[in-house]
Amino acid sequence: MRRLRRALPLVAAAVLLGLAAVLALFASDIRAWQGAVTNSDLRFRAQRSHIGLWRTPTILPGDPARSLLGLGDALAFRRAVQLFWLSTVGASTGGQTDLAATRTAAESQLQRLMTTANTPQERSIAANLLGVMTVTAPASSPTQKAEIAFATHYFTQAVIDDPKNLDAKLNLELLLRIKHPGKNRLDQDARGGFGFGGANGVGVVGGGL
Repeated sequence: MRRLRRALPLVAAAVLLGLAAVLALFASDIRAWQGAVTNSDLRFRAQRSHIGLWRTPTILPGDPARSLLGLGDALAFRRAVQLFWLSTVGASTGGQTDLAATRTAAESQLQRLMTTANTPQERSIAANLLGVMTVTAPASSPTQKAEIAFATHYFTQAVIDDPKNLDAKLNLELLLRIKHPGKNRLDQDARGGFGFGGANGVGVVGGGL
């Protein structure tokens, strides 16, 4: 019994030391995530097809730092925007050879973010990018009207979510030029003039691109 009493302070000290070590690693993981997101955002600005962006830099299993920072939605938004760029015809596919599969993945993630993203601005950007993907996709004449209808829906929703999204507003106007092209060269080339809206820049941790 005496041995147990003597051992208790040592056990308690060991537990406290272990807890202190875990907390130190947890704090380190938080700093690592903040640095990783910032660095990945900067790399994305310079090269949108860069592989390995926004990957976990943490030590603790289960990545509790990511949960505490609430990065899940912010990272999903960033990766969806990158997929949009990778799916753009003529863009580097970042090592992905199946452009059609990349495009499908981008559309799927953007459709989800269009309704589930944390902020109205992110939902608006997702909807606008979906509209751009829809109206600029190679299409045959029988499906063109349907695609324009879908794109109109996406652009309209983007404006509803964020009335300050000027790209979405301009894209709605460009659809009219596609429907009724005039002699003006700008009207005839309207399909190539759609804006991406917020996808060129990057924000802070937890923010939008």
